[in-house]
Amino acid sequence: MNTTLCKVTAGTLLAATSYGVQQAAFASGYEFDVQSIRAQGSSNSGTAEAADPSTIFYNPAGLTLLSGNQMTMGGTAVDVHSTFNLISATNSNGQSVYPADTGGTYAKNAVIPHGYLSHQINDQLTFGLGLFVPYGSKISYDDNFVGRYYGSGVDFKSLNINPSLGFKLNERHRFGVGLSAQYLDIGLNQSQNLPAVAYGTCLAGGGPPNICQGVASAYANVADAKVNISGTNWGYGFNLGYMFTPNEGTHIGLAYRSFINQTLHGTAQFTIPSNLPGGATSPINAGIQTALANSNASNPLTTPESVTLDVYHELNTRWAIMADMTWTRNDRLQNIVINMPTAQIPNRQVTQTTAWQNSWRTSIGTSFKVNEQWTMRSGYMYDQSPVADPKYALTVLPDASRQMASFGASYQIDPRNTFDLAYSYIKLKPASINRTDDDYNNNNGSPGTLTGSYHTHVNLFGIGYSHKF
Repeated sequence: MNTTLCKVTAGTLLAATSYGVQQAAFASGYEFDVQSIRAQGSSNSGTAEAADPSTIFYNPAGLTLLSGNQMTMGGTAVDVHSTFNLISATNSNGQSVYPADTGGTYAKNAVIPHGYLSHQINDQLTFGLGLFVPYGSKISYDDNFVGRYYGSGVDFKSLNINPSLGFKLNERHRFGVGLSAQYLDIGLNQSQNLPAVAYGTCLAGGGPPNICQGVASAYANVADAKVNISGTNWGYGFNLGYMFTPNEGTHIGLAYRSFINQTLHGTAQFTIPSNLPGGATSPINAGIQTALANSNASNPLTTPESVTLDVYHELNTRWAIMADMTWTRNDRLQNIVINMPTAQIPNRQVTQTTAWQNSWRTSIGTSFKVNEQWTMRSGYMYDQSPVADPKYALTVLPDASRQMASFGASYQIDPRNTFDLAYSYIKLKPASINRTDDDYNNNNGSPGTLTGSYHTHVNLFGIGYSHKF
């Protein structure tokens, strides 16, 4: 039985979201790298400042710069504006996809929370605990989205629990280590073109192409089949940090966050229309039921490691400048293997090429202390996309390199309580997509060809609160 179509369509979805798909992206690829409102205000350039316990995420060595017991918490509202511009879309028979629209308001807004605690054990040791959302997405296209055979929706949630310990060797050298328990919860949806499934089933049964074309045409007016794939998993990793403080107002940090091996476990659930031509006795329909049979699903994956170099320097009592450079090893995502075994097809599997490349993020910023209560921040960031080729782009991840400009403010109510505000504007380059069945294997009964581009900009509104106990 030829099950390639089932493999390809389910694989496209699970492949994308298994690696942290996000439309409302803070960072290119699939991670949220804004995990502090103060850091957001400088476009992540001020991560070496270690002004509050969010240093747990950026560099745990910075914990030793915090005195007593401290807490910071906040959230960033993500306001996404994204449109898809269609050039062409055809099904596997070369016919235009119909019905078809450009997806509607598919990128959904969200609020991304975070929270951190620090406890100074003694003059040398400081403990910290962080909870944050490293990845996430909420995308839902209209039912008639022209690219629905490549992906029609994703709901991706995550949580990272990050206990950490900072060690102060002396006034100049500080070290930090943290452990990460990372949870992923993914749900995704895709439509399936039944004429293509019927055509592939007919070929698998030994039918000649001209006859199979006629068989496929009988399904032209049948509604799409749909698939929902879900999966969850816990994975574990670590992060390390070093901070050099040549003087009180200068911090130079080097941080490493490890890769995390994961294997998502879940199910693939297919919905097939009840009014298939030929009824229950049709061998074609029996083949469709086999190809689109419900099953368990699993996907081994490795999320990428990153290395960050950052600098914070106070020019005087009021002005400070800062910079950050981060390298992420996205080339770990070259191929995605998804296992979907059934009783009839115990070795059902799909391998899909993604060909991601390693990427860099750079940012610069400044802060200005207006008075004892107000501190203002600003920053600029350029973030490189790991997507190397439009032919491997995904409808559930219209990613592209981006620029980010940010402004922020801190208001110190009293020595123990501070509010933080930040606004960021992110502009993505046009993200081209040019998917065709040649991206997979020849004669696989693919979803056809989709060519177009995504145009996206994002507003981020952040608010945070810090308290010293």
